[in-house]
Amino acid sequence: MNRKAFTLFELMVVVMIIGIVYSLVLGHFDPKKSVNIVNLERIKDALQPHWTKGTKVKLVVYDNCKESTILINDEVKEDVKINVNNNIFNDIKVFKKDRFNEELEIEFTPIVIENRLQKVCFEYTLFPNGSNSSYVVKSGKDYYTYFPYFEKTYKTSSLDDAIEALEKKEYTKITINE
Repeated sequence: MNRKAFTLFELMVVVMIIGIVYSLVLGHFDPKKSVNIVNLERIKDALQPHWTKGTKVKLVVYDNCKESTILINDEVKEDVKINVNNNIFNDIKVFKKDRFNEELEIEFTPIVIENRLQKVCFEYTLFPNGSNSSYVVKSGKDYYTYFPYFEKTYKTSSLDDAIEALEKKEYTKITINE
């Protein structure tokens, strides 16, 4: 018998094999494996794809603000590539009000990365309950207020305005919960 065409069954088997190979290849491709941070207003958006409920995700900028890494549940994630515009972290300062209502510049706790104790110049955390770091950051002439929950980052040119905005939001959260 002389055949010149494939049977329907043979075509279905070939399509099924291609589908299996395709799903195996795409199963190892994860578009969430990179983080792009281009400005201080979008840090939460950049980290959000790596966060799930019950997971703590932290961006740490260290080594004189030249290097950065992502920690998920306090473990360094080597497979996540971080693309950071390091110019935004030059001369960065982080502030919060202390219990005496004075502006206090925050110094972050050093961290061990690659078996070396590294001085941290900035960190931002998404906590397991969905909240995030809450403080005021000065970069260049601008001040950025990070609110504790789902608010957008507030940008201003005055430290007093930035801290006042943070206090109002924290006070609102406290009075709503009472």
